[in-house]
Amino acid sequence: MILIIDDDRAVCLSLELLLKRAGYEVTSVSNQADAIDYVRGNSPQLVLMDMNFSRSTSGDEGLILLRQVKLFRPAVPVILMTAWGSIPLAVQGIQAGASDFITKPWNNQLLLQRISTLLDIAGREDEGESAVDSDGFDRSFIIGNSPELLAVLDTIKRVAKTDASVLIMGENGTGKELIAQALHVNSRRKSKPFVKVNLGGVSHSLFESEMFGHKKGAFTGATADREGRFSVADKGTIFLDEIGDLDMSCQVKLLRVLQEHTFEVLGESTPRKVDIRVVCATNADLAQMVRDRTFREDLFYRINLITVTLPPLR
Repeated sequence: MILIIDDDRAVCLSLELLLKRAGYEVTSVSNQADAIDYVRGNSPQLVLMDMNFSRSTSGDEGLILLRQVKLFRPAVPVILMTAWGSIPLAVQGIQAGASDFITKPWNNQLLLQRISTLLDIAGREDEGESAVDSDGFDRSFIIGNSPELLAVLDTIKRVAKTDASVLIMGENGTGKELIAQALHVNSRRKSKPFVKVNLGGVSHSLFESEMFGHKKGAFTGATADREGRFSVADKGTIFLDEIGDLDMSCQVKLLRVLQEHTFEVLGESTPRKVDIRVVCATNADLAQMVRDRTFREDLFYRINLITVTLPPLR
């Protein structure tokens, strides 16, 4: 059962129709009191929740309700619904325990994909160790049996077959690329491309051309069409290494692709859709960079639905 919490009846009806057509059982409530009454006596599989329930647009009501829902049902994933102007508020919601956020108006296909991913992850966590077929897991040349490494591999086994974005943290040389490779070869996308991009080696001026591609004549020196990395990775996995090295202007461009799953080739005016699984890696302390305002907070929470921290080799 998916619970929708929104005081706008039109939004509730639209979501109910979409989700029922996709095969989900759905119920909706229009205020905080009814929402709390529902989660007290029932355990929904997932909650879709608006951030405002009155003329106020502060979002405080939504944050309070989120904390109350998580108090009664801590394991239930919550997706926040927000407008572009309140994305910083949605980030606060992620910090308070929400699993993801969508912007209004939403893209039906992307919303269904995110719901499916979160339900898949929640189901695998409920199943525990018995859900893992260790004999069928491809370690992709990862060697070692330390408890720390086995804990990392256990996480990889649980999330590999979902489309959840994964952030791999760890020092240089700890095998972040191998973990990304293991995520791909054990996923449903394993027969599709696995595209690796070292963002530390992509200059600011070439970022759009490298990632999104360009048409002949789009700029001086563009003597032929070029296919971007996102286009090459369509239906597969893109691995963005050293994402902590990306400057702020490029972070904005990357965020749009991850949010909307669309991009524009340089020299074209028509957006292209892309279906990808995103895996990122860094040796930087992104949380500290967010506090220092050198890394966008909304991008940080978009790329780390699941975080894997690799132990030092020493």
